[in-house]
Amino acid sequence: MSKPNAARNLRRNEIYRTLAEYCDGQGYSYEPEHRSKHAYIVVNIGAGEPVRMSFSVSASDHRAAKNALTVLKRLIRERQASNDNIKV
Repeated sequence: MSKPNAARNLRRNEIYRTLAEYCDGQGYSYEPEHRSKHAYIVVNIGAGEPVRMSFSVSASDHRAAKNALTVLKRLIRERQASNDNIKV
């Protein structure tokens, strides 16, 4: 699968759309990544390292998008609370 097709297919993915809508609403910049078997969303939350989260491309559970959003929110919250987000 070529890179442009992979990015297009991710944009059709319900989990990716849910995560992207959240990031848009919060004002975070993000970009999708697709590596071998896994898809990722890389969210830049400001200073420090971006948050990178993998998600399922072919979820078999109807709650997968909601669960992925919960995980992303937790990762962002933890990153903001840690010292990793502070540049010296």
